[in-house]
Amino acid sequence: MEEYIKKLLEQVRFKKAHRGIAEEIIAHIEDQIEDNMAAGMDREAAEKAAIEDMGDPVEVGISMDRVHRPQIAWTMVLGGVVVGIIGCVIHMMLIKNMDLLGDEVLAELKISGSYSFALFTILGILTMLIVYFIDYTVIAKFSRIIAITLFVIVMIGENELEIFAVIGHNAILSSSLLLLMVPLYGGIIYKYKGGGVGALIKSLLWIMIPCGLVFIDHMKMPAAIMAISMLAELTIAIAKGWIKVPKVPVIAGIWSVFILSPIILVWGSYSLGTLAEYQKARLEHMFNADSPAYYEINTVREFARSSGLLGGNSEDIFNRLPRPDSDYILTYISSTWGTVAVLAVIAAVGGLLVAGFIASSKTKNQLGMVMGSGCMMALLASALVNMGAAFGIIPFFSSFFPFISAGGSNLLVSYAFLGIIMSIYKYKTAYPQHMDIDIRGRIKLGKIEFIKN
Repeated sequence: MEEYIKKLLEQVRFKKAHRGIAEEIIAHIEDQIEDNMAAGMDREAAEKAAIEDMGDPVEVGISMDRVHRPQIAWTMVLGGVVVGIIGCVIHMMLIKNMDLLGDEVLAELKISGSYSFALFTILGILTMLIVYFIDYTVIAKFSRIIAITLFVIVMIGENELEIFAVIGHNAILSSSLLLLMVPLYGGIIYKYKGGGVGALIKSLLWIMIPCGLVFIDHMKMPAAIMAISMLAELTIAIAKGWIKVPKVPVIAGIWSVFILSPIILVWGSYSLGTLAEYQKARLEHMFNADSPAYYEINTVREFARSSGLLGGNSEDIFNRLPRPDSDYILTYISSTWGTVAVLAVIAAVGGLLVAGFIASSKTKNQLGMVMGSGCMMALLASALVNMGAAFGIIPFFSSFFPFISAGGSNLLVSYAFLGIIMSIYKYKTAYPQHMDIDIRGRIKLGKIEFIKN
Protein backbone atom coordinates (compact mmCIF):
# COMPACT_ATOMS: atom_id res chain seq x y z
CA MET A 1 0.00 0.00 0.00
CA GLU A 2 2.79 2.41 0.94
CA GLU A 3 4.56 1.98 -2.41
CA TYR A 4 1.31 2.57 -4.29
CA ILE A 5 0.62 5.81 -2.40
CA LYS A 6 4.19 7.06 -2.77
CA LYS A 7 4.05 6.55 -6.53
CA LEU A 8 0.65 8.26 -6.65
CA LEU A 9 1.89 11.27 -4.63
CA GLU A 10 4.89 11.71 -6.91
CA GLN A 11 2.42 12.87 -9.57
CA VAL A 12 0.93 15.58 -7.31
CA ARG A 13 3.04 18.73 -7.51
CA PHE A 14 1.39 20.59 -4.63
CA LYS A 15 3.22 19.14 -1.60
CA LYS A 16 0.81 20.54 1.00
CA ALA A 17 -1.96 18.41 -0.49
CA HIS A 18 -0.05 15.14 0.00
CA ARG A 19 -1.16 14.43 3.55
CA GLY A 20 -4.86 14.96 2.80
CA ILE A 21 -4.66 12.82 -0.34
CA ALA A 22 -2.81 10.07 1.51
CA GLU A 23 -5.42 10.01 4.29
CA GLU A 24 -8.20 9.82 1.71
CA ILE A 25 -6.56 7.00 -0.29
CA ILE A 26 -5.61 4.98 2.79
CA ALA A 27 -9.16 5.25 4.17
CA HIS A 28 -10.59 4.13 0.82
CA ILE A 29 -8.21 1.19 0.53
CA GLU A 30 -8.84 0.10 4.13
CA ASP A 31 -12.60 0.15 3.54
CA GLN A 32 -12.16 -1.98 0.43
CA ILE A 33 -9.87 -4.39 2.31
CA GLU A 34 -12.56 -4.90 4.96
CA ASP A 35 -15.15 -5.59 2.27
CA ASN A 36 -12.84 -8.09 0.57
CA MET A 37 -12.07 -9.84 3.86
CA ALA A 38 -15.78 -10.01 4.61
CA ALA A 39 -16.15 -11.78 1.24
CA GLY A 40 -13.71 -14.48 2.42
CA MET A 41 -10.25 -13.22 1.37
CA ASP A 42 -7.27 -13.23 3.71
CA ARG A 43 -5.60 -9.92 4.62
CA GLU A 44 -2.82 -10.08 2.03
CA ALA A 45 -5.10 -11.02 -0.86
CA ALA A 46 -7.69 -8.48 0.22
CA GLU A 47 -5.11 -5.69 0.25
CA LYS A 48 -3.71 -6.68 -3.16
CA ALA A 49 -7.20 -6.74 -4.69
CA ALA A 50 -8.11 -3.38 -3.11
CA ILE A 51 -4.98 -1.74 -4.56
CA GLU A 52 -5.65 -3.21 -8.00
CA ASP A 53 -9.18 -1.80 -7.86
CA MET A 54 -7.74 1.67 -7.29
CA GLY A 55 -6.22 1.68 -10.79
CA ASP A 56 -2.84 2.78 -12.07
CA PRO A 57 -1.16 5.04 -9.46
CA VAL A 58 0.27 7.36 -12.12
CA GLU A 59 -3.09 7.97 -13.75
CA VAL A 60 -4.82 8.40 -10.38
CA GLY A 61 -2.04 10.74 -9.26
CA ILE A 62 -2.35 12.89 -12.39
CA SER A 63 -6.08 13.23 -11.84
CA MET A 64 -5.44 14.14 -8.18
CA ASP A 65 -2.91 16.74 -9.31
CA ARG A 66 -5.57 18.49 -11.37
CA VAL A 67 -8.02 18.56 -8.47
CA HIS A 68 -5.71 19.48 -5.57
CA ARG A 69 -3.63 22.28 -7.07
CA PRO A 70 -3.84 25.75 -5.40
CA GLN A 71 -6.79 27.82 -6.51
CA ILE A 72 -7.19 31.59 -6.63
CA ALA A 73 -10.49 33.19 -5.61
CA TRP A 74 -10.62 35.58 -8.53
CA THR A 75 -14.07 36.77 -7.45
CA MET A 76 -12.60 38.03 -4.18
CA VAL A 77 -9.63 39.67 -5.90
CA LEU A 78 -11.78 41.44 -8.47
CA GLY A 79 -14.41 42.36 -5.88
CA GLY A 80 -11.82 43.82 -3.52
CA VAL A 81 -10.31 45.98 -6.26
CA VAL A 82 -13.73 47.13 -7.51
CA VAL A 83 -15.04 48.20 -4.10
CA GLY A 84 -11.71 49.93 -3.47
CA ILE A 85 -12.11 51.96 -6.66
CA ILE A 86 -15.72 52.72 -5.74
CA GLY A 87 -14.62 53.97 -2.31
CA CYS A 88 -11.90 56.20 -3.77
CA VAL A 89 -14.29 57.71 -6.31
CA ILE A 90 -16.91 58.37 -3.62
CA HIS A 91 -14.50 60.19 -1.31
CA MET A 92 -12.92 62.24 -4.07
CA MET A 93 -16.30 63.30 -5.47
CA LEU A 94 -17.64 64.18 -2.03
CA ILE A 95 -14.61 66.39 -1.46
CA LYS A 96 -15.48 68.32 -4.65
CA ASN A 97 -18.96 69.00 -3.28
CA MET A 98 -17.59 70.68 -0.16
CA ASP A 99 -17.05 74.40 0.07
CA LEU A 100 -13.26 74.70 0.22
CA LEU A 101 -13.04 78.48 -0.11
CA GLY A 102 -13.81 79.57 3.43
CA ASP A 103 -10.99 77.93 5.38
CA GLU A 104 -7.67 77.06 3.74
CA VAL A 105 -6.59 74.82 6.65
CA LEU A 106 -9.86 72.91 6.54
CA ALA A 107 -9.61 72.66 2.76
CA GLU A 108 -6.15 71.15 3.00
CA LEU A 109 -7.37 68.67 5.65
CA LYS A 110 -10.31 67.61 3.50
CA ILE A 111 -8.15 67.09 0.43
CA SER A 112 -5.60 65.09 2.43
CA GLY A 113 -8.48 62.91 3.59
CA SER A 114 -9.26 61.79 0.05
CA TYR A 115 -5.56 61.18 -0.62
CA SER A 116 -5.26 59.15 2.58
CA PHE A 117 -8.24 57.02 1.60
CA ALA A 118 -6.64 56.20 -1.75
CA LEU A 119 -3.31 55.48 -0.04
CA PHE A 120 -4.82 53.13 2.51
CA THR A 121 -6.91 51.42 -0.17
CA ILE A 122 -3.69 50.60 -2.03
CA LEU A 123 -2.04 49.48 1.22
CA GLY A 124 -5.13 47.42 1.99
CA ILE A 125 -4.96 45.60 -1.35
CA LEU A 126 -1.25 44.92 -0.75
CA THR A 127 -2.14 43.61 2.73
CA MET A 128 -4.75 41.33 1.16
CA LEU A 129 -2.13 39.87 -1.20
CA ILE A 130 0.45 39.43 1.59
CA VAL A 131 -2.05 37.61 3.81
CA TYR A 132 -3.09 35.49 0.84
CA PHE A 133 0.48 34.21 0.46
CA ILE A 134 0.66 33.44 4.19
CA ASP A 135 -0.90 30.05 4.89
CA TYR A 136 -3.86 30.61 7.22
CA THR A 137 -2.81 27.54 9.23
CA VAL A 138 0.45 29.32 10.07
CA ILE A 139 -1.59 32.24 11.43
CA ALA A 140 -3.65 29.77 13.46
CA LYS A 141 -0.53 28.00 14.73
CA PHE A 142 0.77 31.19 16.37
CA SER A 143 -2.68 32.63 17.11
CA ARG A 144 -2.21 33.03 20.87
CA ILE A 145 1.08 34.91 20.57
CA ILE A 146 -0.23 37.12 17.78
CA ALA A 147 -3.50 37.82 19.64
CA ILE A 148 -1.81 38.89 22.87
CA THR A 149 0.73 41.04 21.02
CA LEU A 150 -1.97 42.69 18.89
CA PHE A 151 -4.18 43.40 21.89
CA VAL A 152 -1.40 44.98 23.93
CA ILE A 153 -0.14 47.12 21.02
CA VAL A 154 -3.60 48.43 20.10
CA MET A 155 -4.68 49.11 23.68
CA ILE A 156 -1.45 51.00 24.38
CA GLY A 157 -1.59 52.76 21.01
CA GLU A 158 -5.17 53.92 21.66
CA ASN A 159 -4.14 55.62 24.90
CA GLU A 160 -0.43 56.42 24.88
CA LEU A 161 1.26 56.10 21.49
CA GLU A 162 -0.92 58.14 19.19
CA ILE A 163 2.14 59.70 17.56
CA PHE A 164 2.93 56.31 16.02
CA ALA A 165 -0.68 55.67 15.09
CA VAL A 166 -1.48 58.58 12.80
CA ILE A 167 -0.84 59.25 9.15
CA GLY A 168 -2.70 62.39 8.09
CA HIS A 169 -5.86 62.19 10.17
CA ASN A 170 -6.36 58.42 9.88
CA ALA A 171 -5.48 56.42 12.99
CA ILE A 172 -3.87 53.08 12.20
CA LEU A 173 -3.90 51.74 15.75
CA SER A 174 -7.63 52.29 16.23
CA SER A 175 -10.19 50.01 17.83
CA SER A 176 -11.26 48.44 14.51
CA LEU A 177 -7.82 46.81 14.30
CA LEU A 178 -8.88 44.67 17.27
CA LEU A 179 -11.24 42.84 14.91
CA LEU A 180 -8.15 40.90 13.82
CA MET A 181 -8.68 39.03 17.09
CA VAL A 182 -11.62 37.28 15.42
CA PRO A 183 -9.73 35.02 12.94
CA LEU A 184 -7.03 34.49 15.58
CA TYR A 185 -9.73 33.22 17.95
CA GLY A 186 -10.57 30.51 15.40
CA GLY A 187 -7.01 29.20 15.70
CA ILE A 188 -7.09 29.46 19.49
CA ILE A 189 -10.21 27.36 19.99
CA TYR A 190 -9.03 24.84 17.38
CA LYS A 191 -6.19 24.01 19.74
CA TYR A 192 -8.78 23.00 22.36
CA LYS A 193 -10.32 20.49 19.93
CA GLY A 194 -11.24 17.26 21.68
CA GLY A 195 -11.56 18.90 25.09
CA GLY A 196 -14.63 19.03 27.32
CA VAL A 197 -15.96 21.52 29.85
CA GLY A 198 -12.46 22.80 30.62
CA ALA A 199 -11.89 23.60 26.94
CA LEU A 200 -15.25 25.41 26.83
CA ILE A 201 -14.33 27.55 29.85
CA LYS A 202 -10.96 28.47 28.32
CA SER A 203 -12.66 29.33 25.02
CA LEU A 204 -15.16 31.58 26.80
CA LEU A 205 -12.39 33.31 28.75
CA TRP A 206 -10.68 34.18 25.47
CA ILE A 207 -13.88 36.06 24.60
CA MET A 208 -14.69 37.57 27.98
CA ILE A 209 -11.27 38.95 28.90
CA PRO A 210 -10.30 40.84 25.70
CA CYS A 211 -13.85 41.93 24.89
CA GLY A 212 -14.41 42.97 28.51
CA LEU A 213 -11.25 45.08 28.57
CA VAL A 214 -12.16 46.72 25.28
CA PHE A 215 -15.66 47.45 26.63
CA ILE A 216 -14.28 48.97 29.84
CA ASP A 217 -11.94 51.13 27.73
CA HIS A 218 -15.08 52.87 26.34
CA MET A 219 -14.98 51.04 23.01
CA LYS A 220 -18.45 49.55 23.38
CA MET A 221 -19.39 48.73 19.80
CA PRO A 222 -16.01 47.21 18.78
CA ALA A 223 -16.27 45.02 21.89
CA ALA A 224 -19.80 43.92 20.95
CA ILE A 225 -18.85 43.14 17.34
CA MET A 226 -15.80 41.18 18.52
CA ALA A 227 -17.91 39.20 20.98
CA ILE A 228 -20.65 38.40 18.45
CA SER A 229 -18.15 37.24 15.82
CA MET A 230 -16.13 35.14 18.27
CA LEU A 231 -19.30 33.59 19.71
CA ALA A 232 -20.35 32.70 16.16
CA GLU A 233 -17.02 30.88 15.70
CA LEU A 234 -17.43 29.10 19.03
CA THR A 235 -20.96 28.08 18.05
CA ILE A 236 -19.71 26.50 14.82
CA ALA A 237 -16.88 24.77 16.73
CA ILE A 238 -19.30 23.26 19.24
CA ALA A 239 -21.70 22.22 16.47
CA LYS A 240 -18.79 20.52 14.65
CA GLY A 241 -17.84 18.61 17.79
CA TRP A 242 -14.54 20.34 18.51
CA ILE A 243 -15.54 20.70 22.16
CA LYS A 244 -17.23 17.69 23.70
CA VAL A 245 -20.25 19.20 25.46
CA PRO A 246 -24.03 18.88 24.92
CA LYS A 247 -24.44 20.98 21.79
CA VAL A 248 -27.95 22.46 21.91
CA PRO A 249 -28.17 23.41 25.62
CA VAL A 250 -24.64 24.83 25.69
CA ILE A 251 -25.10 26.92 22.54
CA ALA A 252 -28.50 28.16 23.70
CA GLY A 253 -27.11 28.95 27.15
CA ILE A 254 -24.11 30.88 25.85
CA TRP A 255 -26.17 33.10 23.54
CA SER A 256 -28.87 33.65 26.18
CA VAL A 257 -26.28 34.86 28.68
CA PHE A 258 -24.62 37.08 26.07
CA ILE A 259 -27.90 38.73 25.06
CA LEU A 260 -29.53 39.08 28.47
CA SER A 261 -26.56 39.92 30.71
CA PRO A 262 -25.87 43.44 29.34
CA ILE A 263 -29.58 44.33 29.50
CA ILE A 264 -29.94 43.10 33.08
CA LEU A 265 -26.66 44.72 34.14
CA VAL A 266 -27.50 48.15 32.71
CA TRP A 267 -31.11 48.11 33.96
CA GLY A 268 -30.07 46.98 37.42
CA SER A 269 -27.24 49.51 37.70
CA TYR A 270 -29.53 52.33 36.59
CA SER A 271 -32.31 51.27 38.97
CA LEU A 272 -29.93 50.96 41.93
CA GLY A 273 -28.22 54.24 41.14
CA THR A 274 -24.76 52.72 40.85
CA LEU A 275 -23.98 54.26 37.45
CA ALA A 276 -21.71 57.27 37.19
CA GLU A 277 -23.40 60.56 36.34
CA TYR A 278 -22.00 60.63 32.80
CA GLN A 279 -23.24 57.08 32.24
CA LYS A 280 -26.73 57.99 33.39
CA ALA A 281 -26.65 61.06 31.17
CA ARG A 282 -25.74 58.95 28.13
CA LEU A 283 -28.62 56.55 28.76
CA GLU A 284 -31.09 59.37 29.28
CA HIS A 285 -29.89 61.14 26.14
CA MET A 286 -30.72 58.07 24.08
CA PHE A 287 -34.39 58.50 25.03
CA ASN A 288 -34.54 62.30 25.36
CA ALA A 289 -35.72 64.11 22.24
CA ASP A 290 -34.07 67.35 23.39
CA SER A 291 -30.58 65.87 23.72
CA PRO A 292 -27.80 66.44 21.13
CA ALA A 293 -27.73 62.71 20.49
CA TYR A 294 -31.40 62.72 19.55
CA TYR A 295 -30.90 65.79 17.39
CA GLU A 296 -28.27 63.93 15.39
CA ILE A 297 -30.52 60.86 15.01
CA ASN A 298 -33.43 63.02 13.85
CA THR A 299 -31.15 64.87 11.44
CA VAL A 300 -29.97 61.60 9.91
CA ARG A 301 -33.56 60.36 9.63
CA GLU A 302 -34.55 63.60 7.93
CA PHE A 303 -31.86 63.18 5.29
CA ALA A 304 -32.74 59.51 4.83
CA ARG A 305 -36.42 60.33 4.24
CA SER A 306 -35.82 63.30 1.97
CA SER A 307 -33.22 61.65 -0.28
CA GLY A 308 -34.82 60.92 -3.61
CA LEU A 309 -33.72 58.40 -6.17
CA LEU A 310 -31.00 60.79 -7.36
CA GLY A 311 -30.26 62.73 -4.15
CA GLY A 312 -30.19 66.52 -3.97
CA ASN A 313 -29.42 67.38 -0.31
CA SER A 314 -25.65 67.57 -0.69
CA GLU A 315 -25.24 71.25 0.20
CA ASP A 316 -27.32 71.05 3.37
CA ILE A 317 -25.79 67.85 4.73
CA PHE A 318 -22.27 69.31 4.84
CA ASN A 319 -23.51 71.97 7.25
CA ARG A 320 -25.48 69.70 9.58
CA LEU A 321 -23.50 66.45 9.92
CA PRO A 322 -19.82 65.60 10.50
CA ARG A 323 -17.64 65.54 7.42
CA PRO A 324 -18.06 62.75 4.84
CA ASP A 325 -15.24 60.48 5.99
CA SER A 326 -17.11 59.89 9.26
CA ASP A 327 -19.35 57.00 10.25
CA TYR A 328 -22.18 58.60 8.25
CA ILE A 329 -20.63 57.88 4.87
CA LEU A 330 -23.81 56.12 3.65
CA THR A 331 -25.91 59.13 4.69
CA TYR A 332 -23.71 61.35 2.53
CA ILE A 333 -23.95 58.99 -0.42
CA SER A 334 -27.74 58.83 -0.13
CA SER A 335 -28.17 62.59 0.21
CA THR A 336 -25.69 63.46 -2.53
CA TRP A 337 -26.50 60.88 -5.21
CA GLY A 338 -29.74 59.33 -4.02
CA THR A 339 -31.20 56.00 -3.00
CA VAL A 340 -30.06 54.26 -6.17
CA ALA A 341 -26.42 55.08 -5.45
CA VAL A 342 -26.45 54.02 -1.80
CA LEU A 343 -28.23 50.75 -2.65
CA ALA A 344 -25.62 50.08 -5.34
CA VAL A 345 -22.80 50.61 -2.83
CA ILE A 346 -24.48 48.38 -0.25
CA ALA A 347 -25.08 45.71 -2.91
CA ALA A 348 -21.43 45.80 -4.03
CA VAL A 349 -20.06 45.37 -0.49
CA GLY A 350 -22.81 42.92 0.45
CA GLY A 351 -22.06 40.79 -2.58
CA LEU A 352 -18.39 40.66 -1.60
CA LEU A 353 -19.31 39.54 1.93
CA VAL A 354 -21.66 36.85 0.59
CA ALA A 355 -18.88 35.62 -1.71
CA GLY A 356 -16.62 35.42 1.34
CA PHE A 357 -19.14 33.32 3.27
CA ILE A 358 -19.55 31.00 0.26
CA ALA A 359 -15.77 30.65 -0.20
CA SER A 360 -15.39 29.73 3.49
CA SER A 361 -18.16 27.16 3.34
CA LYS A 362 -16.60 25.36 0.35
CA THR A 363 -13.43 24.33 2.17
CA LYS A 364 -13.39 20.88 3.70
CA ASN A 365 -10.96 22.01 6.40
CA GLN A 366 -12.98 22.99 9.46
CA LEU A 367 -10.34 25.39 10.79
CA GLY A 368 -10.53 27.39 7.56
CA MET A 369 -14.31 27.39 7.61
CA VAL A 370 -14.44 28.74 11.17
CA MET A 371 -11.76 31.42 10.62
CA GLY A 372 -13.35 32.55 7.35
CA SER A 373 -16.86 32.65 8.79
CA GLY A 374 -15.59 34.72 11.72
CA CYS A 375 -13.95 37.24 9.38
CA MET A 376 -17.09 37.72 7.32
CA MET A 377 -19.29 37.84 10.43
CA ALA A 378 -17.18 40.70 11.84
CA LEU A 379 -17.43 42.68 8.60
CA LEU A 380 -21.16 41.96 8.30
CA ALA A 381 -21.84 43.08 11.89
CA SER A 382 -19.85 46.28 11.34
CA ALA A 383 -21.74 46.97 8.12
CA LEU A 384 -25.16 46.42 9.74
CA VAL A 385 -24.39 48.69 12.70
CA ASN A 386 -23.05 51.38 10.37
CA MET A 387 -26.13 51.13 8.16
CA GLY A 388 -28.41 51.38 11.18
CA ALA A 389 -26.71 54.59 12.34
CA ALA A 390 -26.50 56.02 8.81
CA PHE A 391 -30.26 55.80 8.32
CA GLY A 392 -31.27 56.79 11.87
CA ILE A 393 -32.53 53.33 12.82
CA ILE A 394 -30.24 53.12 15.85
CA PRO A 395 -28.23 55.73 17.80
CA PHE A 396 -24.72 56.47 16.64
CA PHE A 397 -22.14 53.87 17.64
CA SER A 398 -18.54 53.85 16.49
CA SER A 399 -18.46 51.52 13.50
CA PHE A 400 -17.38 51.44 9.87
CA PHE A 401 -18.81 50.33 6.55
CA PRO A 402 -16.27 47.85 5.10
CA PHE A 403 -14.12 49.14 2.22
CA ILE A 404 -16.01 52.46 2.06
CA SER A 405 -15.60 54.21 5.42
CA ALA A 406 -12.37 56.16 5.78
CA GLY A 407 -9.73 55.24 8.35
CA GLY A 408 -6.50 53.35 7.89
CA SER A 409 -7.32 50.48 10.22
CA ASN A 410 -10.84 50.12 8.78
CA LEU A 411 -9.46 49.54 5.30
CA LEU A 412 -6.50 47.39 6.38
CA VAL A 413 -8.73 45.09 8.45
CA SER A 414 -11.30 44.76 5.66
CA TYR A 415 -8.68 43.76 3.11
CA ALA A 416 -6.78 41.54 5.56
CA PHE A 417 -9.98 39.54 6.06
CA LEU A 418 -10.31 39.16 2.30
CA GLY A 419 -6.73 37.89 2.23
CA ILE A 420 -7.58 35.23 4.83
CA ILE A 421 -10.60 34.16 2.76
CA MET A 422 -8.40 33.91 -0.32
CA SER A 423 -5.84 31.81 1.59
CA ILE A 424 -8.59 29.48 2.78
CA TYR A 425 -9.94 29.14 -0.75
CA LYS A 426 -6.43 28.50 -2.06
CA TYR A 427 -6.11 25.35 0.05
CA LYS A 428 -9.78 24.31 0.01
CA THR A 429 -9.06 20.96 -1.68
CA ALA A 430 -5.58 20.51 -0.25
CA TYR A 431 -6.05 20.27 3.49
CA PRO A 432 -7.97 17.47 5.20
CA GLN A 433 -10.94 18.04 7.47
CA HIS A 434 -8.67 18.30 10.51
CA MET A 435 -4.96 18.91 10.90
CA ASP A 436 -2.45 19.33 13.70
CA ILE A 437 -1.35 22.97 14.07
CA ASP A 438 0.26 22.72 17.49
CA ILE A 439 3.84 21.67 16.72
CA ARG A 440 6.17 21.43 13.80
CA GLY A 441 7.90 18.25 12.79
CA ARG A 442 7.08 15.09 10.93
CA ILE A 443 4.15 12.73 11.07
CA LYS A 444 3.62 9.28 9.67
CA LEU A 445 0.73 7.64 7.89
CA GLY A 446 1.75 4.02 7.90
CA LYS A 447 5.34 4.07 6.61
CA ILE A 448 4.85 7.36 4.75
CA GLU A 449 6.38 10.40 6.41
CA PHE A 450 5.11 13.95 5.96
CA ILE A 451 6.31 17.34 7.14
CA LYS A 452 3.62 18.96 9.28
CA ASN A 453 1.91 22.00 7.81
